[in-house]
Amino acid sequence: RWSILPALTINGYIALRVVEDSVDSTELYDFVLNDLLPKMNPWPALRSVLVLDNCNTHKSEALRLAVE
Repeated sequence: RWSILPALTINGYIALRVVEDSVDSTELYDFVLNDLLPKMNPWPALRSVLVLDNCNTHKSEALRLAVE
């Protein structure tokens, strides 16, 4: 079983990770910090807003603190 972590904008993908098995909050945290955030910008520049749905892996306190 494989999972895909995509990060996209209206212009296409900016980060992508494929992992074996399910994605947990630790894997998501690592993806956001190491793959996604380096390609994002401070507000109000392009790629400055991160939108996550209400999936449990997105609700990590460590992730929230890292992206604020």
